[in-house]
Amino acid sequence: MRRMVALVFLVLLLLTTCLTGCAGAPQSRESGATAVVSVLGVEPAGEGIRLLAAAEGRGGEAPFRADSRGDTPAAAVEALTNQGERVVSCAHVEHLLLTQTAAATLPALLSYAFQEPQQSTETQLWVVQADTLAECFSGEGDTAQRMTVIQSQGKDRQTFAPLTLRQAAAALAKGEPLLIPALSVGEAGLAFAGFALYQDGAITRWLTGPAALGAALLSGEKIHWTGSLGEEALTLQSTGCQVHPVWEGGRVVGLDLRCRLEGVLTGGWTGEATDPAPLERETAQAMLQALDQLQAAGADAAGLLGRAGLSNPFRWDALNGQWQGVFPTLPATCTVTVHVDQGR
Repeated sequence: MRRMVALVFLVLLLLTTCLTGCAGAPQSRESGATAVVSVLGVEPAGEGIRLLAAAEGRGGEAPFRADSRGDTPAAAVEALTNQGERVVSCAHVEHLLLTQTAAATLPALLSYAFQEPQQSTETQLWVVQADTLAECFSGEGDTAQRMTVIQSQGKDRQTFAPLTLRQAAAALAKGEPLLIPALSVGEAGLAFAGFALYQDGAITRWLTGPAALGAALLSGEKIHWTGSLGEEALTLQSTGCQVHPVWEGGRVVGLDLRCRLEGVLTGGWTGEATDPAPLERETAQAMLQALDQLQAAGADAAGLLGRAGLSNPFRWDALNGQWQGVFPTLPATCTVTVHVDQGR
């Protein structure tokens, strides 16, 4: 009980303060030589961590990159801001990237980050499918610029929902699992790859491909979908995904998902009206794949319990009492109804 009270107190503290402290530098440094870091990477380094920083190159200048090490986040940040002749400022960090092995340090990073004033709690959190970030912060590519492109794609197409440090801290304080947007490293550099399932201080599995799209739809987000549409594409969004527990006496024995999706065709659609049946089957299968992954991990990261409780509030106590034990093995069905706006 005391641990829970302390945890809740920590969340309240976090939500009233702010993020990372790659803050100011001595005023004696050369004026105009300030590097405003927009991307920070974190990977393990012995008993401590290594920070990698990037700022977008502007006006013909090469992208800024720097790195530092420290036994603690505070020590690593201090080393980052006190190197070289250039002032390094992290007052406007937009993206925090963790390697899959650095995910274990997330509570410590959040604890440090939210003790620093003058920072935004809206910094976006990512996990990279790699053990090191060296390839992401080296070579000719502009790491900060690439992350701006990925962020823009997410905003325009809504392929994923941004996860902020504020949201991550609130979820961890309540002991909830997280679906963290994941990145892969390929020939084009960093790219959106799906979601990393974070629970109990570690990444326990990756949701990619249809399972990632299904997880986004289960969570009520927009996605960019092709599937049976061939060369065409559309933006799909869940406008309601009801979760109905199947009861047998006083026991929950199954789940019935009933979802409504709205689609807007893109790419200059000129064909006949699209038959929604194949699309309904594909999206239902994708959502069941996502649910299967979450059940295998015993992690209700899509928040199904709350929606299941809304189906019959009078049975909430019975449902809540059984959920943790039965969720991993509950058989589920999914019925999807899709309305497509032909855009004509």
